[in-house]
Amino acid sequence: MFTTILVQPLFNLLAVIYALIPYRDFGVAIILLTIVVRLILWPLVNKQLHSQKALQELQPELQRIKSQTAGDKQLEGKMVMELYKEKEINPFASFLPLLIQLPIFFALFIVLRDVVKPIEIAHLAYEPVKNLGPIMDIIKGHANFDPKFLGLIELAKPSPIIALLAGIAQFIQTKQLQPKQQSKDAQAQMMAGMTYLFPVVTFVIGLTLPSALALYWLTTSLVAILQQYLVLRQDVVELEASIDDAPTKPSRTKTPATATMPAAAKPKALPADRSGVKFAPKTSSKSKGGKA
Repeated sequence: MFTTILVQPLFNLLAVIYALIPYRDFGVAIILLTIVVRLILWPLVNKQLHSQKALQELQPELQRIKSQTAGDKQLEGKMVMELYKEKEINPFASFLPLLIQLPIFFALFIVLRDVVKPIEIAHLAYEPVKNLGPIMDIIKGHANFDPKFLGLIELAKPSPIIALLAGIAQFIQTKQLQPKQQSKDAQAQMMAGMTYLFPVVTFVIGLTLPSALALYWLTTSLVAILQQYLVLRQDVVELEASIDDAPTKPSRTKTPATATMPAAAKPKALPADRSGVKFAPKTSSKSKGGKA
């Protein structure tokens, strides 16, 4: 059943990509296969990243609960679950994509193990895939399958270069999700240690397995770094938008100076005679050669 559900579909998808791309580069086919798999898993990955980000933002509140319970594990667990329920966060959602990717990784291991055997190719390939020219030539022995990347790296054997690159990409992927301000409790210290442990494990495993698997893991990490960047950037944009849309207090407008001018400062009206006609104050003037 495992072969029918995962191994065969992955094998045929890889075979179709290999048959259609120019120059029949097996490494390029693996990269394209990885991108397709990551796009299929994008809804789950997107949910996983949001869950991880939300859990990181809750760290101060989790620390507060831990200090309040003073070592009472039962009360602490109850308060933590109530906090998750209040914030609508599933702490186990981040593990689902990982659980799905592990069977895919093992299925791909079987695919890469059997793809160099013409008998296994004929056994795993669907009928329409068998009729593709390059696949038919391999099955009939008219052409040899060359599992190389860029014509240089033998993907059927371990490659220290690809293993090292996979470890570096794994480190960047893990570091990208860590909060900038980390607490100093035991759990935070353990998570910080995992940031350095996982890349080392990836590198060591990459040295023992065919480099095709290390290339798959390297591509997976690179695509994940891009996806994490997009999700985290989206969260920042949404946060800034929510701040901009928040109601602000109305600003106090200054009234004109004349409106608040005291009565004494206002210009006096011109005097008027009894008929109501206003006239300006008299000014003395001297005419040329006349008396004042």
